[in-house]
Amino acid sequence: MGAAGGGGSGPLEAFNSTWTKARETFGQGSPVGGEQLDGSSRLQQMKATVESAAPDSRWQGAASEAYAAANKEHAAVYGKLAGLDRRMAAEVTNAAAVVSAGRENLDTVKSWVHSMASSLGATTAQDRDRKLVPIVNQGISQLSDIITKSTGEMTDIAGRLRSIKAEYAELVGQKFGPGKDGSGDKDGAEPLNVKEKGEGDDGPVKTDMSSGEIKAIDESNRKMLQDMLDEYQKLPDGQVKTDRLADIAAIQKALEVPGSHLIYLEKPGDPSQMVPAATSVGDPFTADHVSVTVPGVSGETRGTIEGMTREAAQLRDEATNIVAETKMDGSHSVATIAWVGYQPPPNLGDSSVLSDDLAQAGAPKLTSFLGDLDAASKNPGQTTALFGHSYGSLTSGIAMHDGASQYLDNAVLYGSPGFQADTPAELGMNDNNFFVMSTPDDIINPFGALAPFHGWGSDPNDIINDDGHLRFRFQHLETSAGLTPIDGYESKTGASGHSEYGRNAGERMTGYNLATILLNRPDLAVKETPLTW
Repeated sequence: MGAAGGGGSGPLEAFNSTWTKARETFGQGSPVGGEQLDGSSRLQQMKATVESAAPDSRWQGAASEAYAAANKEHAAVYGKLAGLDRRMAAEVTNAAAVVSAGRENLDTVKSWVHSMASSLGATTAQDRDRKLVPIVNQGISQLSDIITKSTGEMTDIAGRLRSIKAEYAELVGQKFGPGKDGSGDKDGAEPLNVKEKGEGDDGPVKTDMSSGEIKAIDESNRKMLQDMLDEYQKLPDGQVKTDRLADIAAIQKALEVPGSHLIYLEKPGDPSQMVPAATSVGDPFTADHVSVTVPGVSGETRGTIEGMTREAAQLRDEATNIVAETKMDGSHSVATIAWVGYQPPPNLGDSSVLSDDLAQAGAPKLTSFLGDLDAASKNPGQTTALFGHSYGSLTSGIAMHDGASQYLDNAVLYGSPGFQADTPAELGMNDNNFFVMSTPDDIINPFGALAPFHGWGSDPNDIINDDGHLRFRFQHLETSAGLTPIDGYESKTGASGHSEYGRNAGERMTGYNLATILLNRPDLAVKETPLTW
């Protein structure tokens, strides 16, 4: 006979298991309120400063009136921004309160169930289980009510946050809005390419891919990389110098991979910032099929680009093997790109993983890269697949939602915490060209379950009832070991955890599936159903 509250009986074990799953939906760590995000006081001070600069009685006439009107309009924008900032911070605090209350309520229910179980006293195991059933049923019902209530509250919060975002977007389009100067022009110039950057301009310098000539682009970027190395070696000793030299060393190691090219390089205007870069195994300007992989958490250049380039080579080899094994008609040359073009969160413990700020900043850069790649292509029949891992899937989702899907034929997002969509159509995709991969033991899965709470769309692993049939909301590709539909092709091993999706592509089911999507052959991919997940 099991000890009371120890989980030794069947009904109590069932409750404890249900409680644990419910508790996982509320995440780990202390909920952080919005106080640190509230910059409204600073914005109000800026509003007051602008108002204080209004012309006095010594300045009269039309010019004075025009200045006063512009001054008033400028101050009003600061006032509106302060209000939006205050509301956003309040909603973050509300979300933290929902999480705290949910956790507390779950603990209360658990304590009550275990207390009731302990009060049953000594009895036979069968009699004990019989008495536990109504207690456990009531406890599980209360757990369900807590989750339903919390989900509803989080959905309301997400809706209000979307409204705040829309109001902010309206301000951006106004004169004196964020990112605007008094004339309504952009505040600062767009980054220029290597050839156009003028002396004295402290903005970033980045690659011009418009020629589509892989050899010339690669050579130009390698020369620029050497120039950056020479410059950064002269920086004062410290973390900035260490990090930038590590970025360059990692790019150099990546270029040791056979068949690799440096197709994109950016020298940041501020040396304290990461060096963005992209490598390609194969020629992406002439290839029939191209993939672009976006890294996630800790995916900085110095720690990621070498490994991603090696994985890109393995993926290309797997795709080439599939072409040979299936005897595909026509030309099927392949290029695989590792794009490390944005600053991701440094690690899972960093608070930035709970925000989409870095993804929002990275998405336009990804869209720009995909657009430049498309414009420079010399192959009119080329297909492009986007692969986003971890936080990189969120960045990819935002980019697709904002128009990057026009450059894509397929996409696979994996190990995802969410990608700001409830349907593939919201990303400009459909069930036949948009896919998700998720290993059962990926530590990100609980974060994905919280996607609706963050306003990041539906849980990537959400299961829905479609006319009496259970299916994934988003088409899933298999991650476990098994056979492929190609006669005589080797069986594949499974992927595990959060980091194995792209590793050893020739051996793993995940690598096989990515290769089939890269080849624009989703019919060859191994799909996953809720029954096998």
